[in-house]
Parts: sequence; C-alpha cells; structure tokens
Amino acid sequence: NYAHAASSGVIARRHPYNYEMGMGYEIPNFEDNGLKLPGVVLDSTNARAGEQNQRAFYGRWAEFMASEDWGRLATWR
Repeated sequence: NYAHAASSGVIARRHPYNYEMGMGYEIPNFEDNGLKLPGVVLDSTNARAGEQNQRAFYGRWAEFMASEDWGRLATWR
C-alpha cells in the first residue's frame, strides 16, 4: 500500500497532514440557472483545486466516531 508506506517516511512523521487547500472558496447550497447542488461545493472559478471532499469525508467520519447511535446518523440526510 503506497499511502501506508509514504506515511511512515521521515518527513511524513515530522509534519501533520494538511487539508487546507481551497479553504475559503466553499459555496453552500450552490444554485445556477435552476441547477441546485445541496451541501458545499468548491468555487472552481477562483480556486483551481481544493480538498473539500477530504474535509467533508473526515468531518463525517468524526461524527460517526463521536456518536453513540449510528442509526440516527444514517437518517440525517
């Protein structure tokens, strides 16, 4: 597994992972000409790349880890 091996290197052990790319360019509940995208999307006009998906994934993972009832989380959406 490449990611596991890369995470055990000297530099990777010295510095924490950083998922800040594209922060500040999020648009909640985007709408354009009748197209509605619920949630948060990246403004790709101003930010060429971002890690919104990774932040959302780990944010949701943290909700599951902190919850006492996963069944309730499954009905959240």
